[in-house]
Amino acid sequence: MTSENNWRAIVNEFPIEQKILLEGGNLSTRFSKLPLTFSHPVFLGSFYGLLLSLVLLLPFGYESNWDLNKWFIGWLFYSLSLLLILSLLGGISSLFVNFTKRMPIAVPRILVYFSPFLGLIFLTLSISLSNIPFWVNDLGLFLMIFPGPVYIHLSWAPRWRLLNMLEQNINPFENNVDLSEIQEDIELNEIVEDFSQISDNS
Repeated sequence: MTSENNWRAIVNEFPIEQKILLEGGNLSTRFSKLPLTFSHPVFLGSFYGLLLSLVLLLPFGYESNWDLNKWFIGWLFYSLSLLLILSLLGGISSLFVNFTKRMPIAVPRILVYFSPFLGLIFLTLSISLSNIPFWVNDLGLFLMIFPGPVYIHLSWAPRWRLLNMLEQNINPFENNVDLSEIQEDIELNEIVEDFSQISDNS
């Protein structure tokens, strides 16, 4: 496997269009800093489910009149189901992308960032107001849940496949050309630069 520094250096060798595909936006850039094992779409899906579970903790408590037994058991069951479903969706996305070889697609930021907050507003209204239609509750849950799987399926799972190929010294853009020569050139350049600095200092 390539080290993190060599991995970054290899990415910098690609044209700007391919570099954007590999690094993505701010959200993907943060995930790409993690080891690929931890950022697998399965774990990313379960992480999103965990975040949603924490957000839903208070609405569940309010809806059950803070009855601890009813509140905690209901929330725990729903949270575990959410983690399982979202992790399974992440795994399905990973398998699908490995089969289709599809490239990453940018997901609109308004979908990723704004939709969960809008869903939480709808969910809060459905719980706090008695005259709100029941479908508002379902709409709120849907708006909170679906941005995560959509982002993983369209953007992160394809990007993770490309980064995983780089980890294996395979060029994802040139018919799976081996990247070992590029890596060796980068390492040689680093050695030459270090030697030049030592010579200058002396």
